[in-house]
Amino acid sequence: MEEGTLKNKDTELPENAYELLSRTREGTDITVRDDQHDFSSLLDSVKKCRKRGLRFRLIDSGVLDGFNLEWLGKAGADIYTSDEIRIDALELELMKRACKKGKAFLSYFYHGPLESDEPENEADSLSFTELKNLARNGVYFYITNRERKLSFSALNELAHACLRGRSWLVYYHFGPIEPALEELGLNGAWIHITDQSFYEDGDTNFVLDAVKSSLSSGMRMVVHVEKELDYSILRDIMSAGAYVLFKYSLFDYKSPFRSLEREARKRKPDFRACYLYPNFLP
Repeated sequence: MEEGTLKNKDTELPENAYELLSRTREGTDITVRDDQHDFSSLLDSVKKCRKRGLRFRLIDSGVLDGFNLEWLGKAGADIYTSDEIRIDALELELMKRACKKGKAFLSYFYHGPLESDEPENEADSLSFTELKNLARNGVYFYITNRERKLSFSALNELAHACLRGRSWLVYYHFGPIEPALEELGLNGAWIHITDQSFYEDGDTNFVLDAVKSSLSSGMRMVVHVEKELDYSILRDIMSAGAYVLFKYSLFDYKSPFRSLEREARKRKPDFRACYLYPNFLP
């Protein structure tokens, strides 16, 4: 397919294409779903966006085929997809290669089983070997244990494969802090927890010590604060190097927490350490 056949003149663009192109002039990164605009409008907008030094984040809903996504990735679009949309390892590998050429990246949210799990239908899931191959080829992986108990052994293997591919495993952990998290962090994973993890086993001092020890070992941790953590805990985890994200402003202007909140907002994790949005908790 010739690139020229994918474009229309501005006078031929539909109304929503004008809206998308105008957003590229606003000086901010763009995030859109692939079903919100036609392909040629997306392609033109990606090129204009990247020319201005901005990022164009495309959410894959399955409307476009892999070939079209390769075009967009090669033009510089960061593609966000998942195993709910795509489970063809070759297709994902080709998309990753295209993204690399466009100095973009492919992020993959994986909900399925890992090596130690028994898939209900193996045809509906990538094999663990395929996952590791994709990781070694630079795909960024995002995984959560909210709905499925996961093997830390398998997570460590996947994190190590990402490390070799110069990408990351980003792991969203729900439940009590576990010693295995430290090893996962040492294998290069980014780990997200919520403030509730500090109260899961009732001994907040023990949990705080475990978190501080992990951070001092090099773990990259993001703590999502949805309620009011104890002031000393919040101060200590920030001092230890954790990134703290507030779901919304929790404190009035007289609160002693406001200084910590302002400090936390100045220090943000790398945009690739979060799936699409920093406050998103899958």
